Amino acid sequence: MMKTAATLGLGFALLSAGVALAQPATPPAASPGAGEARTGRGPRGDGGLRMFELIDTNRDGRVVWDEAWIFVTTRFNTADADRSGGLSLEEFAALRVRPENAPAPRPEYAQRMEQMRGMMFRGLDADRNGQVTLVEIRPMVEARFRGMDANGDNVVSRDELPQRGAHHQRGPRGPQGDAPATPPAR
Repeated sequence: MMKTAATLGLGFALLSAGVALAQPATPPAASPGAGEARTGRGPRGDGGLRMFELIDTNRDGRVVWDEAWIFVTTRFNTADADRSGGLSLEEFAALRVRPENAPAPRPEYAQRMEQMRGMMFRGLDADRNGQVTLVEIRPMVEARFRGMDANGDNVVSRDELPQRGAHHQRGPRGPQGDAPATPPAR
């Protein structure tokens, strides 16, 4: 649920929404252990980092706005099955593609995820016409991009990616990360 929102965001901006536009069914091939060596997060890796690497098309370790928007636009156009220029709720749901080997969500979470998707869709559908367009998505994507750009240099680097906090782990909730004192420059 939160991953979908985050994906929309860098896409996430990085439509992320988690429009979130989520990762493809199969992540790009990487040499064994490459993610482990680069991130120090273990062999399973981190979805946010995998998404970052998909968006960072020139592989310079930085995502600029143009890379983010191209990613979002491409994912949007792929999900727009009827080529109407807008996504229906069903097409919007297709933005979040689960990896082939991902376990199915537990039933109690599947219903909540569906409810969250509906709320996100209604929140993005500014004109309430039952379609979400790129024009309606762009302000959220821009805001998410600025929010992830912690140092205000108009670039999102790997070290600016949100760290997976205790709220994403099983067990008692831990302290949340601190937000920057001032929002990034526009």
